[in-house]
Amino acid sequence: MGSFTFFNDVRANPRIRSRIKVRYQVIAADGTAGEARETTARDISVRGMQIVIEQPVAVDTKMMLEFVLSKISTPVGIRCRVIRVEELREYEYRIGLLFEDIQNDNRDAVIARIDAMDIVKLLYATAQKKASDLHLTYNCPPTLRVYNRLEPLPLDPLGAGELKDMIYSMLTDEQISRFEKFRELDFAFSPNPDLRFRVNLHFQRGNVEGTFRLIMPEVKTMQELGLPSVVEELALKKRGIVVIAGPTGSGKTTTLSAMIDIINHQEESVIICLEDPIEYVHKNIRSIIKQREVGSDTLSFSVALKKSLRQDPDVIVVGELLDPETVRTAITAAETGHLVLTSLHAPDTVQAVDRLISIFPPQQRHQACIQLANSLQGIITQCLVPKKDRETRVIATEVMIATDAIRNLIREGQTIQISSAIQTGARFKMHTMAESLKRLYYNKLIARETAIDYCPELAQILT
Repeated sequence: MGSFTFFNDVRANPRIRSRIKVRYQVIAADGTAGEARETTARDISVRGMQIVIEQPVAVDTKMMLEFVLSKISTPVGIRCRVIRVEELREYEYRIGLLFEDIQNDNRDAVIARIDAMDIVKLLYATAQKKASDLHLTYNCPPTLRVYNRLEPLPLDPLGAGELKDMIYSMLTDEQISRFEKFRELDFAFSPNPDLRFRVNLHFQRGNVEGTFRLIMPEVKTMQELGLPSVVEELALKKRGIVVIAGPTGSGKTTTLSAMIDIINHQEESVIICLEDPIEYVHKNIRSIIKQREVGSDTLSFSVALKKSLRQDPDVIVVGELLDPETVRTAITAAETGHLVLTSLHAPDTVQAVDRLISIFPPQQRHQACIQLANSLQGIITQCLVPKKDRETRVIATEVMIATDAIRNLIREGQTIQISSAIQTGARFKMHTMAESLKRLYYNKLIARETAIDYCPELAQILT
């Protein structure tokens, strides 16, 4: 394992959550070892371990542990002393152990391996480097995405065993069961109150891997995000559907959170947020905000959306529209007097509309066009583009407001003409992505090459 300096406020010997299988024996006063039993370590550090056993033991009792660590060729034997005993329930005791003697030919390697299991150190490093993502991938060192560049940390490549040990250390029994059943898992993880990550776990060629997206602790304002003022107007609509569209990693969830924050400060509303997972945690100010996580608080977006209509909502926030049932229910909610805010993976506004319609079977699309036209309030399409310094990014947007003309185009299935309507809709506060990029270029925020990369038609316009 290579050397790397992490946050200096991490404890010198942090307790690492663990699921290592441990074989233990209680050593009697005369030095004889008792019956060998098995348990699972709850946490481990280079100085000790915590286990749960079925019978109580006295403080200062000696115990012998044996377990296997990744990259250590032989089982690790450790003589230790009981320093804490806590009764959890009948026949279940939490035992704190202090390591006294590591019985392995390579003691330093054992200590280094235990220390390397600490995934929290990597999460602190992600925040320290101001990275957007941490990638834990088989046979690669931990890698950060910093301002859209991949930067491997100066650490050894991760093996299959250590990857699994590291990632499983942060999971509950229920999460492990779901992950191994469905082979995918999304959740949020906070190593401390000021640091939060959105986590996706998956398998790749049979290996457990993970992607960790850093979530900024505070919800940013529209001005801080660089969003147009019309987004605030859409957030304060009383009914209808507002869609935030864009590719993965374009800040859609951040924009939705900013819209929720506007409503929370200006309106007395009941806001029901359906998320997978919960990212930004909102506090009630003028509104009541209920944040429900798919997988733990509800089974699915579609089920939760249906049930939310009986929870007296004014605003319903749906993390993403993924299936016809969810889209249909969202439209119904908008038609019955609710404001629905949601996100959608789509590269531009026209494709966002087309995708909403194409989610439905062919025989239902005409009716879907009519309902969507009646309920849609607007679509904000956004992307994050590198600034001139290549170290930070700035948001570029396209705004479509559902005017009567655009509603007619959607009803008639003439979505290809929406782009022209946006180009001529400046009086309704609409603008195209090309106009947004052109403005960023003339304001000297992005380079000409960057603007053209994201919108090739600008090559004939920008000088």
